[in-house]
Amino acid sequence: MNNRTENQEMGHKEDRRVARTRRALREALLALIQEKGYAAVTVEEITARANLGRATFYLHYKDKEDLLLEQFGELANERARQLSEVPLAAWQPGATPPLLPLLSIFEHAAENVELYRIVLRGEGHFRVADRLRSIIAVAISEVIQAITIHEAPDLRLQIPVELLASYFAGALLGSITWWLEQESAQRPTPHEMALTFQTMFIPGVRELVGNEAD
Repeated sequence: MNNRTENQEMGHKEDRRVARTRRALREALLALIQEKGYAAVTVEEITARANLGRATFYLHYKDKEDLLLEQFGELANERARQLSEVPLAAWQPGATPPLLPLLSIFEHAAENVELYRIVLRGEGHFRVADRLRSIIAVAISEVIQAITIHEAPDLRLQIPVELLASYFAGALLGSITWWLEQESAQRPTPHEMALTFQTMFIPGVRELVGNEAD
């Protein structure tokens, strides 16, 4: 076995070890949140539950907010990548089925209701929701720029990209917040919410890009 192969194998083992460590910390945090609420959970309790040391925690995360937001950041980046691959012509208000990346966001929220409520209510620290909004806005800025570069180089927005991305993030999180506050029996399905969001959001965007988006 040559040195390059050995290094590759060591790298794969390290990647798997890091993934296991991060997963253990995330699972510990979520379990503790269910038991006592996010605000009361400490880093010491997280590491004890995960059977890891504090030093290990701080190798990967700045604080418990970083840990909490990690999966949301991964979700936002993956859905942003998927949205950037959706043809511009598919961005229609009542398109059926709804855009899959948007639908999957609402499906994820439906599967993790308590976690979303914790973040969107700003339990403990309102900056958690602010950081999530920022993560989504940055991801959507990249979507818009990718569409402009690769599919519609002549497209010209009438407002700054950053403003549109911020509006999208606020509208999306506001929609999810309202949705999860509804009684479960009356709560629209993820499919219905994705369609509703498209109907609310897309017409305004199409107005901002004029006929060039058609």
